[in-house]
Amino acid sequence: MNIGQSFLIALDMLRMHKLRAFLTMLGVIIGVMSVTIIVMVSNGFKYFMTNEFQKLGSDTIFVMYDPGSREKGTTVGGIKGLVNEDVEYLLNRVPELELAAPVMQIPTQKALFEDKELPDPRIFASDENFVLLNRMGLADGRYISRADITERANVCMIGEEVRDRLFDGKSPLGKLITFGGVTLEVVGVLQKIEMMGQSTGKDVLVPISTAQDKWIGGDTLMMITMRAKPGTTVEKGMDLVWQAMMAKSGNKKIYRVESRESIMKVFGSIFGVAGAVLAAIAALSLLVGGIGIMNIMLVSVTERTKEIGLRKAVGARGSAVLSQFLVESAMLSLVGGLIGMALAWGLGALVTFATAYAKWPSAQGLPTPFPIAAGIASAVFSALVGIVFGLYPAVSAARLDPIVALRRE
Repeated sequence: MNIGQSFLIALDMLRMHKLRAFLTMLGVIIGVMSVTIIVMVSNGFKYFMTNEFQKLGSDTIFVMYDPGSREKGTTVGGIKGLVNEDVEYLLNRVPELELAAPVMQIPTQKALFEDKELPDPRIFASDENFVLLNRMGLADGRYISRADITERANVCMIGEEVRDRLFDGKSPLGKLITFGGVTLEVVGVLQKIEMMGQSTGKDVLVPISTAQDKWIGGDTLMMITMRAKPGTTVEKGMDLVWQAMMAKSGNKKIYRVESRESIMKVFGSIFGVAGAVLAAIAALSLLVGGIGIMNIMLVSVTERTKEIGLRKAVGARGSAVLSQFLVESAMLSLVGGLIGMALAWGLGALVTFATAYAKWPSAQGLPTPFPIAAGIASAVFSALVGIVFGLYPAVSAARLDPIVALRRE
């Protein structure tokens, strides 16, 4: 008997005992479906995170003053933090940098216009490169210019939600908004960007020089944002910035250098590890399914003892009987795996549709494309489960004595 004949016999057994076969395959179906869905959702969140970070530019590099990260027993050497001069220092010291911009976030101030107010705008102070580094589009008016920085102009750009709340959606250009006693002229409106459940709609951008004169005082900065030139990787850019800041601090680890790409990789690795752990837990149900297959195959051997004896009596070798039962158990598991994959594909499509309808976690929902590689691996693994757990019943059938088998009632 060849493998092809064993395959046909296995299909006949599935047709003859449909309900029993389905109940036997149920553990494998649930296991493959669970593993595939977990991989799909994990990949969906990775895709979502990648798209979210790319909205503001995943290649943006940040350097922050973080004296808490220094080695125990070392001092900061009188360095109080990042200052305006550090921007030029980095551009001069690291020629691989294309852009750099100082950033400071102003403590929350009420935004007032006539009888309207917005209690919680996010006010950022920077220069003309801030919008370039964060891929911020222009909805109306103009961007903050180098002249605004030089002249310490009392101007600002506002987000679309600020415009809608204070100006009822009308053009705010040329209008004056008061922030904590400081009055600024609106020169532009920033396009709204949704990211990670937050948006730039309530953002306000003012010249860094104006903010330092009117609000903060001094020349300290919260962070410096940068972008490497084309051809320079983010990792290399980060390394060069780190070397420059270490040289400035006398090798004191008082700065932290990060990028959106590195943060995105951290999130990706978290989702990957969590997905792998959950998939491994879900795969335990495949073992349960394998035990079910072993059980039903032992029952099948008992039911077909006379058939096995007859085949061996007319010349069938033990290897032929062994292959027949192995193929049957593998078929049970493989068909269960294919059904599980089909169910996972359907549930994935349902998740994609439902999240797109609910506009969560983004306006496009959570895309869950079917992982072909994971699906094939699940199907192969399910077939292997059938072979492994079907091996003992198959060996038992192959070792049956034909005379004893024929005499059994």
